[in-house]
Amino acid sequence: MKLALVSDSHDHWENLKKAVHLANEADCEVLLHAGDLIAPPGIEMLKPFQGEVYFVWGNNEGEKVGITRQMDAAESLTLAGDVLDMEIGGLSVFMNHYPTIAQLAFQAGSYDLVVYGHDHAYHVEEADAQFLINPGEICGYRTGVASFVIFDTKARTAERISL
Repeated sequence: MKLALVSDSHDHWENLKKAVHLANEADCEVLLHAGDLIAPPGIEMLKPFQGEVYFVWGNNEGEKVGITRQMDAAESLTLAGDVLDMEIGGLSVFMNHYPTIAQLAFQAGSYDLVVYGHDHAYHVEEADAQFLINPGEICGYRTGVASFVIFDTKARTAERISL
């Protein structure tokens, strides 16, 4: 199974739209958004994804009420709140927006995959068959590179996709 890992779209709807399109082309079955979607139009960009979408809050969600209403109307989108903790594709997955919380979850050794965002910095770390991944920023504002990650749950590989 392939997962699309995205974060920090910060209202850059065109890049989020591109990431969803590329994730669909790569046959990703699940998309995980690690926060800072920002506003309701982002939900419209996520709707064309052909699988399930899970989302956690970031620190810049300016329109939580609008985002929640839009997500409630979308069948394949799930708002996990501040933390996602579930099994996906045979892996235990933890997702939160913040690096410190993600690092602690990774160090605990209880999860196969830990996903986070917030600092906009692409990062992949593997230890004892566990992964800690920040897919980088979809917006490309801070680093100048808009990217996301396709994670293959069977091969246990992370591929960075630059937009």
